[in-house]
Amino acid sequence: MRRTFPWLRHAVALVAAAVAVHAGEGAQAATWTPSEDDALLLELHSGKYKLGQPLRGYQTPGGTCVDFADLIQALDLPVRLDKKSRRATGWLFAEDQRLIIDRDANTVQNVNGERSIPDGAIHDTPEGWCMDTGALSTWFGVRFKPDLGNLALKLESDRKLPFLEAIERKSRAAQLRTPTFGDFDLARLPQAELPYRNWRTPSVDVQIQAQWHNSRGTQVQYEALASGEALGLSYNARLAGNLDGKAALRLKLFRNDPAGGLLGPLKATQVALGDVETQRGGLTGQGGYGRGAFISNRPLNLPGRFGKTTLRGTLPSGWDAELYRNGELRAWQADRGDGRYEFADIELLFGDNEFDVVLYGPQGQVRHERSSLPVGIESIPAGKTWYWAGIVQQNRDLIDFSKTIGDPLTGWRWGVGVERGIDKRTTVAAEYQSLMLEGRRRDYIEATLRRALGPVLFDLSGAQQLGGGRALRGQALGRIGGIRFDAQVLWVDGEFESELVDRFQSREYSLKASTRLNLGKWQLPVEGGVSQKLSRDGEKVNEWLLRSSLHVSRVALTAELLGRSARAAPGRPVSAETGTRLALIGNTSIGKLRLRGSAEFGLGGGFKGLQRVQMVAEAALNARSTLRAGIEHEAAAKQTDFKLAYIHQFDKLALRFEGRADNRGRIGAGLTLAFSLGPDPVDGGWRMTRDRLAEEGQAAVEVFRDDNGDGYRQANEGLVEGVVVEAGFRHTDKPTNKQGRAVINGLRPYVPVLVSIDGGSLSDPLLQPKGPGRVVVPRPGVAATLSLPLSPTGEIEALVLGSDGEPHGGSRWNWSMLRESCCAARRSISMATCCSMPCLMAITGCAWLRPRPRQRACARRLVRRCGSIGRIPRCGLAGSGWRMPRRPHRWLRHDLNRAIKFGLTARRAPA
Repeated sequence: MRRTFPWLRHAVALVAAAVAVHAGEGAQAATWTPSEDDALLLELHSGKYKLGQPLRGYQTPGGTCVDFADLIQALDLPVRLDKKSRRATGWLFAEDQRLIIDRDANTVQNVNGERSIPDGAIHDTPEGWCMDTGALSTWFGVRFKPDLGNLALKLESDRKLPFLEAIERKSRAAQLRTPTFGDFDLARLPQAELPYRNWRTPSVDVQIQAQWHNSRGTQVQYEALASGEALGLSYNARLAGNLDGKAALRLKLFRNDPAGGLLGPLKATQVALGDVETQRGGLTGQGGYGRGAFISNRPLNLPGRFGKTTLRGTLPSGWDAELYRNGELRAWQADRGDGRYEFADIELLFGDNEFDVVLYGPQGQVRHERSSLPVGIESIPAGKTWYWAGIVQQNRDLIDFSKTIGDPLTGWRWGVGVERGIDKRTTVAAEYQSLMLEGRRRDYIEATLRRALGPVLFDLSGAQQLGGGRALRGQALGRIGGIRFDAQVLWVDGEFESELVDRFQSREYSLKASTRLNLGKWQLPVEGGVSQKLSRDGEKVNEWLLRSSLHVSRVALTAELLGRSARAAPGRPVSAETGTRLALIGNTSIGKLRLRGSAEFGLGGGFKGLQRVQMVAEAALNARSTLRAGIEHEAAAKQTDFKLAYIHQFDKLALRFEGRADNRGRIGAGLTLAFSLGPDPVDGGWRMTRDRLAEEGQAAVEVFRDDNGDGYRQANEGLVEGVVVEAGFRHTDKPTNKQGRAVINGLRPYVPVLVSIDGGSLSDPLLQPKGPGRVVVPRPGVAATLSLPLSPTGEIEALVLGSDGEPHGGSRWNWSMLRESCCAARRSISMATCCSMPCLMAITGCAWLRPRPRQRACARRLVRRCGSIGRIPRCGLAGSGWRMPRRPHRWLRHDLNRAIKFGLTARRAPA
């Protein structure tokens, strides 16, 4: 027994020592009191978001604690903190997550039940309750992780918390908000230059299609569209053909300038050579297309006919298009086979006309081409003159491989027009056109007077056919209350015939009105109209129209009901098709299935029942694969076609396999390959992508760290990786790479757009975009190169003291403002002024430093610049009377992190 005593004696001693150490630690924790040396100021972060104002806190022997009241305010929690009753009651991120903290009862109650408050979970500080982050993580059901190196408190959760969803909703709402001209004018923002060059390598969109048919055999077709620059001009070329030798090439050299800076005193906005299109008249000629030349100073995309517009664009093979006006579905068009879409004679309403052409590609692509054509009192600025002139050989390409004889009934056509704004409400215009019509050359002179009276805009046009008759047309567009109307009258005298007025027309009257009916919480757009046409042989045709659109959730539907009746002259048959017709256009989505199409029904007259239908159904199999089915039925031809396609999108190209069959036993199959080639503005060389680079503009962006605040990148200023850049509704597919570069595709040509940094993608809260960004005017197939700076920033807090020593209040200073003022003045201020603490920190970049080894280097730069530590506080900013505390060595001893952590305390010297 005696031999065991020494071993027991050592064991008892070890246990006693452990108990003593634990008791000592507990006593130390129990006796801990908050002090300035332990104080913290932490920023609350959740993912890429910074939440609320910085949280006050302390370093404790057990970890880190933060002020509970600050946390409640930062997270916007419905929790009531009563310091008198020493209770906190409320709920956290959902109403069923109750939280009750009772300090007197030493209990905390949440969804996991009631438990006692652990020792060291809550500390009483001068600010209030300082809650341990570990205890908060247990009670809140989330993770609070202190990052003292970056002076941050990170909030992590396995689910999306309500306040994060609110932030995202606000961000989406801010992007959807339509800014007014007063607070968002692109012309007032910094502009990015995109000068023309003698040569820019083109971007090329390529599509190759191989088809097999049981009756026609195998055919291979190709289509390539190239866009670039040569000799200071933009060019695009479209080559289409097949392996049998049939090919067509359209080539256009042009230059567009929305600001009107072309050809010196002519101030042209567009100049084009090659395959071009001429301007459309009001009563005379349609816009002709062919080889020729065109020049104008009219604004781009301005309609050529009052009250109506025609939207045209590129529609590659296999694509279809939908047209929306002011959010209402107006028309749908499938692939016509000519590589273009055209929505002709779309009525314009008095006021805003926001058009959106949605293009759907066979590989699952969805593209938007948006435009705005407002109709108001001032159609052309007073004192401004617009002109156009063009000549084309209609329906003939600049380079013709077909070796066919041109149609003699088309030939050359030319014209010229001028518009002048007399005052704010009055506009006059005149034009001359010469064209071939039915084998004869026709020459026309047309004049127009446009005048606004109150809320109505009147247009009176007259055209004289040289050697023939004449035509007059009056039109009124306006709005009375919530009703918009369009009234027209056409009168033809003599032998007048043009591309817009039929040779049999004599009179025409029409009236259309549209409004929105309030049905509870949503509005139903309704449009109605009546018209009457009188021909020269005495035939009278009456029409009525009802149209309405419905857009609810995922369903967009437009229904049009048209009725037509006719009465012919005695002894003559009726030439017009009579009866009632119902047309439907719509699209919807059911889960992953998307449907769109159109249908037409005959309800009376010569044709009844379903007349024609076109429908397309798409289902996404995964992120890159789509299954597409289509059906087309034509009752008059008694033919029904069925199509089934599988589409897969690779990184570099898109592939489609399609099978076809009809009710006559004909079958076929097709394989389509689509891709684009172009210069790589990010990594250099060439890139291959499934995006259509030649049709749209691009922006190559470089993001750098602007340490000196001058807005330009110097050799010693680094590039920033992982930043997302946006341009309108577009954004980079990938964040900036290690070289700080990224590219945005799909920009609409010649439409100014603001390119800016998405602040939510910045991982460093002390880096912020410098300025709103830059405005660029994209050009097709060309990448606009621009640089966007990120500015190091932070905050300092200062206390202003009067000559009597009394404080006059606190203020918060922005580091970027202070840095800019210091850097702008450092060439003209004295060395002593340059050695002031805030100015030096701004110049050397110390304001954004974090606890890294570079801080010590920054401190050494301060000493070298000022000569000694003692000189630093004795020099103030020039003429300001500001001085730093007298013991800067204490700041340097704490590695400058204390300065950033607590802010710079500045005192104003007595007068």
